[in-house]
Amino acid sequence: MTDIILGMGEVGETIFKLLVERNFDCIGIDESESKCRNYSEGTTIKEPEYLHVCIPGELEEFPEIVFDWINKIDEIKGVLIHSTVRPGTTKIIQDKFEVPILYSPIRGVHRRFLEDIKKYTKFISSDHKQLDSKIKNELTKRFVKIDWMSTTKTAEFAKILVDTTYYGWLINYAQITKMICEKENIEFDEVWKFSDEIHENLGNRPKMFPGIIGGHCVIPNLNLVNNDNLNTVKEINELYKKFEKEFQTKNLI
Repeated sequence: MTDIILGMGEVGETIFKLLVERNFDCIGIDESESKCRNYSEGTTIKEPEYLHVCIPGELEEFPEIVFDWINKIDEIKGVLIHSTVRPGTTKIIQDKFEVPILYSPIRGVHRRFLEDIKKYTKFISSDHKQLDSKIKNELTKRFVKIDWMSTTKTAEFAKILVDTTYYGWLINYAQITKMICEKENIEFDEVWKFSDEIHENLGNRPKMFPGIIGGHCVIPNLNLVNNDNLNTVKEINELYKKFEKEFQTKNLI
C-alpha cells in the first residue's frame, strides 16, 4: 500500500516525512528530479492508496495537473488536496471523477511545519455523495487529530479568510499604528505596552510586528478570491512599503 505525494516543496516534503514517520510507504513526485523520493520516471506505483496534492494552488493549470495524475494512477482510493486553492477548485475536480476528492488545507509555520501539523487538528472536507467510513478511519491513522467540514468550499474559504488574510489584516493594523507613531514622534512599543494586560486577560489585543508582508502566503492568496475589500490588505502593505522607504531615507540624511 502506497501513498503518493505530488509536489515535494515545503508542504509535500512535510507530509511525506509525517506519513513515513507513521509507517506508511510513500513516494514523492516532483518536476525537479532531485526532489523525488522513491520515484523516477516510469516507476510503477504498486497498490496506491491516497494521492496527496501539494503543488502550488495558484497555478492556472492546477485542475488539469490533478486530472492527469488521477488518470495515471489506477484504483486510487482517494485524493487529498493540501494546497491553498481558489474556492470551488475541489468541486470542479470532484465533478469529473467517482473517486473521493478531499480538501484539507495545511496549517503551520514553514520553519516548524512538521511540529505544527502534528499539533493542529487536520480539517478535511468532501463533496462526495457517499464517502466511505473506512476512508475516514484510514485518514485518522495518518493525521490522528482530524475534524470534518461540511463542504470543500467552506474549507477553501476558511484557509484564505481566517488564516492567511486575517493574519495580513492584523499586520496591517500594526503597520498603520507604526506610521502614526512615527509621524507623532512617539514610541511604538510604549504605545502597545498599554494593551499587554488587556491581551493577557481577554486575548483580543494581539501586538503584531509591523513589517512589510512578504512571503508566498498572505498576498498571493488574496488573488485566489480577488475581493475588493480583502485587497485592502495589499493596498495598506504597499502604503507601508512607501512609508518605510521614505522613513529610512529621512534617517539617512
